[in-house]
Amino acid sequence: MDTRKLLLAVRLGETLHFGKTAEIENIAQSGLSAQISKLESELGFKIFNRANRRVTLTEAGDKFINQARMILDNMDNCIVECKELAESNRKILKIGFFADQASDHTHGLFSLFKKLNPDISLVFHELQMTNQIQSLISGNIDVALIRLPTYDDRLEYVDLFEESRVAVVPYNSDLAECSSLSVKDLLDKPFAIPADGAPADLIAYWSLADIRNEPSRVAARVRTIPEVLTAVAYSGAYDTFPTSLSKVCRHPGVKYIPLTDASSNTMSLTTLYGNRTPAVRALRSCAAHALGINI
Repeated sequence: MDTRKLLLAVRLGETLHFGKTAEIENIAQSGLSAQISKLESELGFKIFNRANRRVTLTEAGDKFINQARMILDNMDNCIVECKELAESNRKILKIGFFADQASDHTHGLFSLFKKLNPDISLVFHELQMTNQIQSLISGNIDVALIRLPTYDDRLEYVDLFEESRVAVVPYNSDLAECSSLSVKDLLDKPFAIPADGAPADLIAYWSLADIRNEPSRVAARVRTIPEVLTAVAYSGAYDTFPTSLSKVCRHPGVKYIPLTDASSNTMSLTTLYGNRTPAVRALRSCAAHALGINI
């Protein structure tokens, strides 16, 4: 039996909501529904009742989900133990990052790590807006530099540093000549919104929907920073960036303007919950020393 279907069923059993489950597992809602139907067909019984826009577990489904959860937990524990053994031989630490590593802050961290751990190779992987969490869950990377708020109970976060935010505005917009802006200046603007699969809290934070208390107007759907910049330059989109990102991502059609009252942004060192492999412990220790944080 396909373990992916088991995982989707367990997650749906926890949320009892197709939309939330699809977002968590980075899958289209129609694809999720199809996978659950295939699983139920393979099993020969219904796991879920779907009626009046509500999802509930059948009696058989409740028992099945409990057993499936234990199977997946045992498998995850086994995989973690095997990865620890493999890593001890490979001595590779895979680091994921999105758009930038905020090198003004992190260069000292990684330099110290290489100095103290010359036998461990650091391998960096650039991520997109839609796959940061899934890259950790799947084991494609060991550690991710993730900007909060992007929370998931399966992950563990160590706050590294905070940054202020800037407004990202079209060069020819009415705001482009301002020396500074406030959040209210952007609330009625259309935003470059991350594509389906990106965490909802990430979307709300960067597009100011958390302040507006309603979804932002959409000028474009994006997955990468270059897509954001072109959307701002040519599609009339707006966005907010951390200050460090605005220093390294330049575009002639875009202006960055300080936001005087936007909440600061936190960069975190993120791992699977409970990951204490030697390489991860070494990186966390270097973070404490290089950045002066408590871990």
